[in-house]
Amino acid sequence: MLKHWEHTEYVNNEELQALKKGKAIIPSVSIPANTAVYVCGHDTKRLEGIYDPELKGIRQLTDKSAPNRDLRLYKDAIANKNITILAVNGLMGTGKTSTAVEELINKHLNDVKAHNGMLREPNRGQHKLLIAKPHVGAGGDTEQMGHLPGDINEKLDPTLKNFIQYFDRFHQAGFNALRNAGYVEILPLAYIRGLDATDITIVADECQNTTELISVVTRKAANSRIFLLGDTSPFQIDLAGNTPKKNGLTGIIDLLAGAPYFQYIEMRSLEHIVRSDEVRDIVRRLFKKYGQDPQEWIL
Repeated sequence: MLKHWEHTEYVNNEELQALKKGKAIIPSVSIPANTAVYVCGHDTKRLEGIYDPELKGIRQLTDKSAPNRDLRLYKDAIANKNITILAVNGLMGTGKTSTAVEELINKHLNDVKAHNGMLREPNRGQHKLLIAKPHVGAGGDTEQMGHLPGDINEKLDPTLKNFIQYFDRFHQAGFNALRNAGYVEILPLAYIRGLDATDITIVADECQNTTELISVVTRKAANSRIFLLGDTSPFQIDLAGNTPKKNGLTGIIDLLAGAPYFQYIEMRSLEHIVRSDEVRDIVRRLFKKYGQDPQEWIL
């Protein structure tokens, strides 16, 4: 099966102009659903496209502003309502979390405004966001949160700072106000089982620290989406028995690859690091020491 960016579609000038005007072009080879490709005309700069199963052809990616092709593909997938299950396997500092939160706020919570410091309750049918994470800490501690004081929100807050900071950054009301009003909810990932997910986007983080994600993706109901985020490099595998190649995230990607409603994004090279120059240099040193495939790193 073709993977992202392995195929270049060569087109004539008429096809190239049609593509630039937002039309889809028929590929010359069979391409799996939602696979990213290059499109190249005669003596022209290659364009970034994707085979869209709804259009039965190749269209241009909708995003042109992100700093690398796979982040542009990620933003394209979030904007595409036909992609209802999205999996992202990315190294630290690649923008997995910040991109998801910013794009979902723009899509679903942009019109939610605070008045006199207060948010109105969500209207019936309001699309909500649910953030979930497995109870696995660094070093492999699992489900050891019962000793922490407070309710489930207070117990989970320390583990979700990576999400909270982006809600505070990208929405004027901030995370606490959105959660208290009912626009955003947080849950342990295990609590997703049995949920009938309607009018909601579930964002599950740290999916490399799960053994399976079937029980999560099968929660999808009407007008809902599920995003599965993780990092399968060995530095981020904390669940005993999991490996970079054997975990819930790689398992669900293998199972759903090619499905018309599914997209997966891989951001596991140096070019994908966007957090800071220091993080980029640290990852460069990791590649130099351990090799070019993070899933092959032996610590």
